[in-house]
Amino acid sequence: MEIIKKVVVKQILTEKSRTKLKEQFLSRQYQITKELKQLEFVLHKKMKENKSTSYQTSLKESFNKEVAKRKERLRQLELKLGQLDELDLGAELREGTIQMVEQVAEGDNWEEIMKGTEIVIKDGLVHELRQGGGMEDD
Repeated sequence: MEIIKKVVVKQILTEKSRTKLKEQFLSRQYQITKELKQLEFVLHKKMKENKSTSYQTSLKESFNKEVAKRKERLRQLELKLGQLDELDLGAELREGTIQMVEQVAEGDNWEEIMKGTEIVIKDGLVHELRQGGGMEDD
């Protein structure tokens, strides 16, 4: 029988991966900034099209919520960029989790099967496979 279990993916920080992460964060910042400008443009356009006070109030509320979400994402990206500069080379960064298929047969030790598995990546290559760590929930 096969089951699906979660596997933690971590990345070892190197100069190459730091540069790549920085580029990704800056690219996301740029994209969010573009979205903010686009939202502002659309708001002004919609406000001119419809002069109804209730419509404009509703539109401004929706606009403000969307702007707040994006500004929070920008703030988080700025924090991540700052943290990235502070981290030592060789530090392990959690990338997320993936799912894997695990073979299970009668007589297998369930606790061993369910112990955490980690995949450690270094510069885009699988560096290490770890078995038996604590199970981390997402």
